[in-house]
Amino acid sequence: MLKVGQLLKFVSDLNPQNTPTRLSFYNFLKGFPHADDSLTPELIEMFFNYCMDYPHWASNKQQLGHEVQFLLENFNRLYQQKFDLSPIRFPQNMQIIEIEHFADLIDAVSSHVKSQCEEGDKFRILPDQNKRVVAIVLRADKSLEVRTFDRKFTIRGGTLEPLRKDLVLYYNPELELSSHHDHKIEVAPYITAQFRVSKDKVSGVLLRGYVFQKLMEIKNEPLQDQTRILFPIKRLEQFFIDRRTDPYYQDLISQLERTCNLVQQGDAEAAKWSSIVLGKADTALENVFLGDKLLTLLARDLRHALIEANRKNNSSSALSSDILITQQLPEADEECLKITPLKELDLIN
Repeated sequence: MLKVGQLLKFVSDLNPQNTPTRLSFYNFLKGFPHADDSLTPELIEMFFNYCMDYPHWASNKQQLGHEVQFLLENFNRLYQQKFDLSPIRFPQNMQIIEIEHFADLIDAVSSHVKSQCEEGDKFRILPDQNKRVVAIVLRADKSLEVRTFDRKFTIRGGTLEPLRKDLVLYYNPELELSSHHDHKIEVAPYITAQFRVSKDKVSGVLLRGYVFQKLMEIKNEPLQDQTRILFPIKRLEQFFIDRRTDPYYQDLISQLERTCNLVQQGDAEAAKWSSIVLGKADTALENVFLGDKLLTLLARDLRHALIEANRKNNSSSALSSDILITQQLPEADEECLKITPLKELDLIN
C-alpha cells in the first residue's frame, strides 16, 4: 500500500509554493499525518473537510477540488494506478450546512455519536457555552473519548455528518491522556493542534489558517509548560474531572494560599513573585476555570494582601525618611523657626 510520504514527496517536487491549493495540500500532509502512514481516501477527504471549514476554500471549492484531483491523477499514473480515487468525495460535490439552532445541533451530534457507539458504550452530550458541543464517550473497556463539534455539517448517505469529526482527546481508564493515540483539538479559532503525550511530555504541531501553516512544533516538552495546549485540555476536562482531584487546579490553589500567607507575614520575596502567581490565576480563570469562586476569592485575597503590604512599606519608608532628615539637618529646623511670615505689603509687592 502507498504511504503518505510518497505523496508528500510527489507534491514537494512540484514546487508547492506556486499555488495556494498546492501549498495547503503540502502543509496538511506534512503537518498532520505521519510519513509512514498508509495513504487512504479517508485522509484526502479529511483534508477537504478541513479546507471547507474556511470561508476562503468554501468560496473556491471548485478550484480546490479540480487542482487536487489533477495532482492525485498524475500521482496515480506515476504509481501504476495503485491509489483508488473512486471513494473520494471532492469538495465540488460537497454540501455544507451550518446548523443555526443550538438545540438542533445537540440533536444532530447525539445522532452521530450514537451511530458510532458499540454495545457497552455510553455517551453524554454537553453544551459548551452554546458555541460548540462536547461529546464524552465511555467505551466498554472504561477508556474515555472527549470529542468536540461545531455547527458545520455535511450530508453523507442522506444523513447529517459533522464536517470535522476527528477533534478528540483519548483517555485511559485512569483518566490520563493516552500515550497510544494522536490527540487533536482546536486551541483557538482556525488553529489546530495534533500531539502525543508520553510520561507528561508532549510532542506535536500546531497548524494555522487556510494554508495550514506550521505555527509551532513541540518536541518532548513538559505538558505543564505548553499552555497553548494545556489550557484547552483543562477546559475540556472540566466536563468530567472533579477539580478537587485535578493536580493542576490544586497546585494553583496551593500557590495562591501560600503566597498570600507569606505576603501577609512581610516576606519581600513573596511580594516579588506574587505577580507571576496572580497572572497564572487570572489566565486560568479566563481560559480554563471560568468563574471559579474559590480561585476568584484567593486571587482577590492575594491582591488585598499586596495592597496592605505596599501601604505598610510606604508608611515605614516615609517615617524613616522623616527621622533621617531630622537627624541630619537639625540646624535647618532651628533656622525655620526664626523665619517670620510675610507682611501684607510684601505680598502685594
